[in-house]
Amino acid sequence: MGGQIAVASLWRMSDFDGTRVGARALTDGFAQAYGRFQSAQTGREPTPAFFALFEALNWAHAVDDVIAKTWSPRGKVEGYGWRSDPALAGAEELPNVMSGLRYARNRVHHQWADALILEEGRRYPHTSPRMFFSWVWRQADELPTPPDEGREAPGREAYTSALAGRKAQAALAEISRAFTFIGPLLDPPIPVRQPPTVHVEHA
Repeated sequence: MGGQIAVASLWRMSDFDGTRVGARALTDGFAQAYGRFQSAQTGREPTPAFFALFEALNWAHAVDDVIAKTWSPRGKVEGYGWRSDPALAGAEELPNVMSGLRYARNRVHHQWADALILEEGRRYPHTSPRMFFSWVWRQADELPTPPDEGREAPGREAYTSALAGRKAQAALAEISRAFTFIGPLLDPPIPVRQPPTVHVEHA
């Protein structure tokens, strides 16, 4: 097949070489994986929940990286400090949640960890539809030991304080809100297409 195929969401970032997907493509990818997890968590089968979690964690990792390299609302790229940006009102736990999710992602992605466990009984926050079980994060001691424990220690601490023993849905919802807010602001504005103007001369 001759020629090149360009996807509409591809764009060229001036600070990076090559053609790259825009932030909306990444945040939309996370949103779709998160949606699959929301569906999977209503069932007791571990495999669908693992598949959706695996996807969501990897998308989250990529989105976190692209925000860290491009988010500069005050003229300077904020790096991973974006998680503490005051514009994210009500997201005080976001820094720990994001660090904890990256730790979980590394265990799941690199060491094939089974990071969730099914817990019976209703837990706060309550969800709809009403369920009497929850998929919660395992304790850090139940996950595989990182190859470089020293480098991963901060992530493990964040995982322990913000995720372990809590509903997986809560952490994913937290970063979903942040991605939904910041993601569209990273892309160049989409021009509004105007219909052509036709001038008709009357005799």
